[in-house]
Amino acid sequence: MKNAGKSNLQMVQANWEEIERKVREHHRKQLKVVAIIVGICVVLGISYYIFMQHKSYDDYRITSTADRSDTEATKFVDFNGNLLKYSNDGVSYVTVDNQIIWNQSYEMQNPIVAVRGQYVAFADTTGKQIYVMNASGTQGKFKVTMPVMKMDVSANGSVAVLMEEDGTSYLSLYSKSGEQLAEGAIHVEKGGTPMDVALSDDGEKMVVSSLDIHDGSAKSTVTFYNFGAVGEEKVDHIVATYTYKDTVIPEIAYIGSNQVLAFSDQGVYTFTDGNVPKEGPKKLVEQEIKMVFHDNNYFGLVFATGEDEAKRNVVVYNMKCDEQTQFVTDFPFEEIQFLDNHEICLTSDSMAALYTMGGLEKFYYEFNEPLYHMMHVKGYRNYAFVVEGKTQQVRFRLFGSGKAGEK
Repeated sequence: MKNAGKSNLQMVQANWEEIERKVREHHRKQLKVVAIIVGICVVLGISYYIFMQHKSYDDYRITSTADRSDTEATKFVDFNGNLLKYSNDGVSYVTVDNQIIWNQSYEMQNPIVAVRGQYVAFADTTGKQIYVMNASGTQGKFKVTMPVMKMDVSANGSVAVLMEEDGTSYLSLYSKSGEQLAEGAIHVEKGGTPMDVALSDDGEKMVVSSLDIHDGSAKSTVTFYNFGAVGEEKVDHIVATYTYKDTVIPEIAYIGSNQVLAFSDQGVYTFTDGNVPKEGPKKLVEQEIKMVFHDNNYFGLVFATGEDEAKRNVVVYNMKCDEQTQFVTDFPFEEIQFLDNHEICLTSDSMAALYTMGGLEKFYYEFNEPLYHMMHVKGYRNYAFVVEGKTQQVRFRLFGSGKAGEK
């Protein structure tokens, strides 16, 4: 008879060192697999990034179309991700879908526009009326005392106005509501003929470029004004003046509140505008400058190549005048600008091209209808074309297929 109380189970002594070894080996294999997967993902990601950076597009898909009815004189400007449409009889602020945000009517023979941050200003170079708007609508409209030559707006809506009457130029600073904050006369026999005016973001500082031609030689002067505490004790609020012989400076621009670009026929002068404005790096060139363009981070110069009159050499610099990129194109563009993603946009009345900051042609297209404007919209391959009678939002095709422009 078997002993019912006796167990057949036997105690087995576990080899914990062997178990731990196998666990460690399993973990190593898992980590190796994870590392391989991560490595593959990184390689694929880098490859995709390089592919996208070097990808050139000649095809697009229309994602939406908005019909418009504009006059032939209508012009278009980017403003806070939307569009300003302006002409001789008024301005409309619309979405890319052409939904009206606000309208402002006026009568101007030759309207000019200045945009800075959240504000935009319009003036008539043959009249005296000035309008100041932001994304909410008109914030001020007022008349100045003389015909407007040049005008700029600050990020708080104040407006610098360069005027002329009877051979004398006048400089005035107005608040957005039309209150005159400062004024002064610029006599040609003393300071030359004013060429351009620029206003800082904070509205406290102003710079004017002037041209003096005497005995057949040209001399340009860059004059800095400060209407804050720094300039209170200065004569006419002038805090610095720089003169350049045999040079013409037709365009000048404030970048923020403390940096100035002066575009001349010799190249570009930069200034840092602290309490006392000082000369910064400069880029002087020997080639003839055909066009200039800039945003808040870069500026560009367009030259003739010297080999072929139809070709243009485009060179982009940072604000320290260090070259960032350059490319040669035979595209007969009429306008050039930086888009909000720092791509370089070249347009004519029926063609458009995009170049990256690497100097690569990203997009080229010839339209069958007049092209008025091109802008970048949110997304890597998303853009908008303002063509005759409609605004098309498009997405560049990653791989061309079908007829360009099809939905």
